[in-house]
Amino acid sequence: MLTFSLALRNVIRNRERSLLTLIGVLLAIGSFVALVSLAEGLSRRIEMELDSRDVHLYIMPEQALALPSGPIGTIGYSQDTISKDILTKVQELPNAARAVGVNRDSWKGRHAIMPVVYLDRESIAAFFPHLGNLPDDLPEGQVILGEGLARQEFGSGPPDAVQHGQTKLSVAGVVRGGGFQDYFAFIKPAAENNGYQEIWVQLRDENLASGDAAALRSEFPGLQVLTRKEYLAHSNVFVRYAWLLQASIASIGVLIAITASMNTMLMSTYERMREFAVLRAIGAGRGTVCFMLLWESLMLSGAGGLLGCLFGMLVSGVLDEAVVVLLQLPFPLAQITPLLLFQGMLLSMLVGVAGALIPLILIWRQKIMDGLRTE
Repeated sequence: MLTFSLALRNVIRNRERSLLTLIGVLLAIGSFVALVSLAEGLSRRIEMELDSRDVHLYIMPEQALALPSGPIGTIGYSQDTISKDILTKVQELPNAARAVGVNRDSWKGRHAIMPVVYLDRESIAAFFPHLGNLPDDLPEGQVILGEGLARQEFGSGPPDAVQHGQTKLSVAGVVRGGGFQDYFAFIKPAAENNGYQEIWVQLRDENLASGDAAALRSEFPGLQVLTRKEYLAHSNVFVRYAWLLQASIASIGVLIAITASMNTMLMSTYERMREFAVLRAIGAGRGTVCFMLLWESLMLSGAGGLLGCLFGMLVSGVLDEAVVVLLQLPFPLAQITPLLLFQGMLLSMLVGVAGALIPLILIWRQKIMDGLRTE
């Protein structure tokens, strides 16, 4: 407690310097939390979308990317398509309970890009079992809107029809599932179709998914066949790259905060070399003096980290609004998680330790007589 009280006294004594250091840490941690919240939100959105689907196998062209939730609903898909003949062979798989070809599109809405999935009513009910209020039928010329999309685009009440170019589709119903599917529109596919962007497969026995996937890869070497777990793993690779990119940008602010913290602690150390020597002379050990410096640095960085997390939560909301407007997303993206806030606080503690590192080395190596001679 003695080292803590001495450190607190010195922080208060140098108010202006301490305040500037605290602000530097605040901005660094705030930018980290705000930027990384976008990657956290993307990861959460992908997990929500895959969890909302009852799909056991995904079959895609070799060049397609396993990214189910692009900003416009079609990112990740290549120009290649899968033929109807392949779909027929997949449907003949002994363990296949249901297999359908899936296409996506993106329509310009009033406020955002509307992701569109082409599926018939029976397939919607089978692959999205959590959807409520699903209408009894989905004839051609009608569209089903997710509740979140309908609210985003049309306010509290759903419209009677949706206009896309020269095509006008009447709204068959508004569905809700409490997940990512609430931001999609569902349309019955045309009878004539040249190919599919994906094939979704439900299996009678999900435990045989890996074996069925291996068999399909051997039969169709030009296609990707992924289980649900493999699809999520492929998607998370891109999420990790997004996380690293945003964390790298935020790390610039962290490095500046470390420099500011180290500068503050060095100035404080050089000003008090005689004080430290006196403490050593009256019986304080090296560890006591070093702990006092470390407490001082951790106080500043910890307070800055706590305020930075709060600041990052506010900035995350503003940044999310900007991303939604710029990319015309129909759904919010940023996600603040307890783990992200913990990472922000941990990072602020590391800033404090790094800022005190050189001053700690100087104090540890200081000789008492040299310190007493310091003016």
